[in-house]
Amino acid sequence: MQIQIGRISEGNLAGCDIQHMHELRYQVFRERLQWEVPCKDRVEQDQFDELDPTYMLVKDEDDQVFGCWRMLPTTGPYMLKDTFPQTLCGQLAPEDAKVWELSRFAVGSHEGRAHGFSRTAVLMMESAVEHALDHGVTQFVTVTTVAIERLLKMLGIPTRRFGTPVQVGIEKTVAFSIDVDLNTLILLRRHTGCAPSDAKMAA
Repeated sequence: MQIQIGRISEGNLAGCDIQHMHELRYQVFRERLQWEVPCKDRVEQDQFDELDPTYMLVKDEDDQVFGCWRMLPTTGPYMLKDTFPQTLCGQLAPEDAKVWELSRFAVGSHEGRAHGFSRTAVLMMESAVEHALDHGVTQFVTVTTVAIERLLKMLGIPTRRFGTPVQVGIEKTVAFSIDVDLNTLILLRRHTGCAPSDAKMAA
């Protein structure tokens, strides 16, 4: 498995991989979760993709994208503030260069592979925290399913909800924050049991 993290403007993410990412997002968010997301020609892409976000791409041994995540600083438009403000339950949306939003987390069905969904998800979270620490980020915020929130709690990662879950598509959705610090990274590494170099990352 290979994990790549970068921005399109930096020129280190292949155009075909970005296309496959949008196709994966369609499969996960429109077909599997039944979210009302903007789609065309079986790809999912929204206005936040126009803001030169940082993308995480997860590729298998055949160099195929089967996982992704998106990161945006909260100093501009982002999903929690502009698409799901109801999940804030009256609280102010963060606006801080040291606070990034995680969005569009997706892992495709990858049967027959040595790694399962949960291990892939933990490796993705570990890589996200490493990348954020390298860029001075102190906190993540996200709007995601309660299943992902439950996964983080099972790993021992503290989360702080902004409010109660709301129904989006077929899933209960919740907004919460996660501290980005060495304690979080250590907790994740305990579960992956590997050094960062075991999951190759392109900055």
